[in-house]
This record gives sequence, structure tokens and C-alpha cells, in this order.
Amino acid sequence: MQLLRAVEVALLSGRRLSDLHRTAIRPPRWTPRYLVVDPGTALGDRIGSRTDDMLENGWPDEVERLMHTVPAEAPAWKAAGYDTVRQLVCGTLTRSSARDAITISTRQYAKRQRTWFRHQLPAARVTHVDPLAAGWMTTVTAWLGSTLGVAR
Repeated sequence: MQLLRAVEVALLSGRRLSDLHRTAIRPPRWTPRYLVVDPGTALGDRIGSRTDDMLENGWPDEVERLMHTVPAEAPAWKAAGYDTVRQLVCGTLTRSSARDAITISTRQYAKRQRTWFRHQLPAARVTHVDPLAAGWMTTVTAWLGSTLGVAR
């Protein structure tokens, strides 16, 4: 499809698509600003607590139902924790082992996200907010106010 589109553009405009892209470059209309919500060190405990809640309130039942309709090799099982809970349902993992595996992998995922934010987003355009800290709403409101309608 991409090749067909490139040929179509060349036939209609008389120019290659890559040439059009080079000449059509314009400055962005907006400067992005980012709000990073991170509860800091409390995140590890929150992940464990949330995992416990999900395991207690139907996650294994959900996975058991999915096992009847979703093929074992489907990419859906790569979603956070689902393959681990599937192993729990099949009896190859204990509840404690499943909980630990899910908690560890989720913490590792959160760490990768923090690293990505730190290295990929320009620090001057990032506002960090701890949703557990007093005054978090004031920070969010100020960020939102300074972000909406701000043109470059």
C-alpha cells in the first residue's frame, strides 16, 4: 500500500513523496508539555496491593474463562500478568509464586517507564506530580492552565 501511495503521489504531483516531505516541513504549532504522575517509592507497595486485590477479586476466574476462547499462543497472553495467572489456573504456579512474579514484572515495567521518561522527555517541559502528596491537585491545575491554549 505504501508503494502504491508513493506512485500515486508522484503521478499526480510530478514529484517524489520524499521531496514533498522535505519541502513541506514547517515548525510545529505547539510545544508539547508533559505531566508525569508518579507516587515515587510508594509505587512498589501499591503494585503489590493492586496485584493482591486483582487475584482476590476474579482475575483467575477471568483468565479461566479466557482460556476457553483465546488460543494458548495468542499475543493477548503477553499482557501484564496474564500468562502468570494462566499458570496459576493450570496449577503450575502457587498463588504466592504467581503474586511475586506479577509484582516483580510490574515493578520492572514501571522502572523501564521511569527510565524512558527520564531519557526521552525534555526535562524543562516535564511536570512531575505525586498523587499521594498534599497539593497534587494544585500542581495538576497549574500544569493544565499553563498548557491549554499555549501556542508556540
